[in-house]
Amino acid sequence: MAKDAMTQSIFFSTAGMEGQQSVGAWRQAMAEVYCRLDIQSAHADRVRGEIRAWQSDVLGVSNIRADAYRIIRRREAAKADKTENFIFSFPTRQGRRFEQRGRECLVPPGGVFILNAAEPYVVDVPDAAESITLKVNRERLAGRIAGIDDLCASADFTSPLLAPAITTLGEQVLKLQPTEHTARIEDSIIDLLCLMIECHDQGDTGALIRQTLGTSLFNRVNAYIRRNFADHSLTPDRVAADHRISVRYLHKIFHFHGTTFGQVLREERLRQAHQLIIGSRHHGTTNFGEVAYRCGFGSQSHFSVSYKNRFGISPRRTLLAAE
Repeated sequence: MAKDAMTQSIFFSTAGMEGQQSVGAWRQAMAEVYCRLDIQSAHADRVRGEIRAWQSDVLGVSNIRADAYRIIRRREAAKADKTENFIFSFPTRQGRRFEQRGRECLVPPGGVFILNAAEPYVVDVPDAAESITLKVNRERLAGRIAGIDDLCASADFTSPLLAPAITTLGEQVLKLQPTEHTARIEDSIIDLLCLMIECHDQGDTGALIRQTLGTSLFNRVNAYIRRNFADHSLTPDRVAADHRISVRYLHKIFHFHGTTFGQVLREERLRQAHQLIIGSRHHGTTNFGEVAYRCGFGSQSHFSVSYKNRFGISPRRTLLAAE
């Protein structure tokens, strides 16, 4: 298997291998790309195929071409791996049959199914099969898609128009040499996965897609602000650069949600300052200048005016009221 540790790109082929050597090598390659699996060949105990994969800590994209074999994820392996990943499989040539949670389904090319790698499953791969598969860390989806666990072992849960878009994006990603844009690639693919699920039975209009993507970005930027509110250098220019978007688009997203970047940042800083003041009453003294600085305000006077406008009383009166 050829692997670039920096770019996390992988290529593997069983070309030149025969018999159990090819089966064992294929099993090892699948374990590295996905998780520990049993492989049962349909052709005299040999597997012919190749894998191309692009991997980061939270996302894996792979393209597999192979002749017929069966993939078995056993309960013992799932417990030993302790993996918390979702597997999205997009057959692009030949359908695939899967079984998990007592459900069984044949998914044709152009479709998609989702499996939970923490549970046993079986996938039957026919001859001349090809697919794009995404492995996504559970934490990146569980907080964004309500009932994501209930979708596992399902095939009818997506927008039929967006599944091919993800397949195309996956094919292009496999041609890249990941650089500093890795985080943006991860976010884009995960956003599109969430959109594919959210747009199921909703018409799939261009306006809906743009709106959903905008909301996803808005939520990411808000989380970024919550993590970095104390940074005095936090500006729209910096946030836009860190999210690989224009400043104009950043402001447009906030405007769509009825607010501004400055309002959201100020509200977060004031909320954090309020918590610090309330919590400081147990320490005997409170340095309001330090509170202002720790929460990203340029001066104590600016902080005091903003605080009173927001809460109706001064920081000092807040402290006295809490005692």
